[in-house]
Amino acid sequence: MHFVPIPEEIAAEARSTHKDRFGHDLRVTTEMAPCRLCLRISTAPEKLLLLSYRPLPDSSPYAEIGPIFVHADGCEPYDDIETFPADFAARRLVLRAYGREGQIVDAVIAEPGTTPQRAASLLDNEEVVEVHVRHESYTCFDFKIVRPPGS
Repeated sequence: MHFVPIPEEIAAEARSTHKDRFGHDLRVTTEMAPCRLCLRISTAPEKLLLLSYRPLPDSSPYAEIGPIFVHADGCEPYDDIETFPADFAARRLVLRAYGREGQIVDAVIAEPGTTPQRAASLLDNEEVVEVHVRHESYTCFDFKIVRPPGS
C-alpha cells in the first residue's frame, strides 16, 4: 500500500496566492492540526493555512469539498509512502473506499493502530481503487491509501 498526501501543487498554490482552487480567500491561522502535505500533526500551535480541498475529481455527487490545513510557511511533502504516517497511528479514523467512478464502495471505522490492516482489507475488493483516511468526528480528509502501481 502507498500512503499519499495531497498533491504538492495544491499547497504551493494556496501559499503563493492565498486562495484555494474554489476562490476562497485564505488566511494564516495558528492551530494544532494535521498538515495534509507533510502528514505531521502539530504538537504545539503552528502557522497553518485553512483551505478547501476536493480529493476526488468532480465527476459524481461523492466529490465532496472540505476543509484541510497545510503549513503556511512550507514543509516537505510526505514521501515515505510505503509507511503509514506515524502521527496518525494513535487515532481512530474513518476509512472510505472509493471505486473507479468515484462512488463509495464501503466505509469502516478503524481503531487506533488498525488502519493499515483495515485499509488492506478494503483494497482486497477489486472494485476499490483508493481509500480515503478521514478524521473520526470532523470527517475531514487526511490522506489516501492506494495500491502500488502494478499490483
